[in-house]
Amino acid sequence: MTTAFPESSDIKMKKQRISLILSSLIAVALFLVSCRDSGPLTLTYDKGNLTDQRSGITYMITPMCFEPIATELEPYAVCTEPELELFGIVGCDPSEWLSEKFEGIGYVYFAGEEDELPSIDEFDANLIVICVEQTITTGIGTVSDKGDIENIVDAFINGERTTIIPEGDFYKLKFASDKYPGIYYNLLYIEADNGENYIYDRSTKTCSAVGDVMYDYLPR
Repeated sequence: MTTAFPESSDIKMKKQRISLILSSLIAVALFLVSCRDSGPLTLTYDKGNLTDQRSGITYMITPMCFEPIATELEPYAVCTEPELELFGIVGCDPSEWLSEKFEGIGYVYFAGEEDELPSIDEFDANLIVICVEQTITTGIGTVSDKGDIENIVDAFINGERTTIIPEGDFYKLKFASDKYPGIYYNLLYIEADNGENYIYDRSTKTCSAVGDVMYDYLPR
């Protein structure tokens, strides 16, 4: 038969200290995990692509025709070599689309294959923002009629090609789409000195004569 003796006050105090220490260690560990998870992802550079080693997601640089409408304020991911900060694009899933901080220039990154990126007709635009680019890019008009947008896209796709980019007045055409919210598809419109009008895609080096499809939408 054993007899249970009451614990001394010293033993109780030691147990309380141990309990407090363990609780503090657990709280610190949880805090560190929380800080790590709430910070930006670390991406690894490999042959032009950026990879999240934890998830296996790989982002590729998209052609320069793709542009963010707006980026988040805080970086979603970072890369140390080369040194990059990548931001979520407002309206897009960051596991699919990221962007460098965009101030007129900067790459957009896409988690997929190149053939999954939309062409201008697949982009299914429902708005064109017409801009002039000087010190800053300024919007001067829009095209919102779906039929007119389709005519502009068709004129670019099927227009007579030229390999020489003509001199003239240049405007940016920023195509927006409900299908790809948060992304612009960016082309150049040229009212050339030779009296013709062209649309140029810097990504594919395609330049097409488009007639007067934009005439009514530009200030005169």
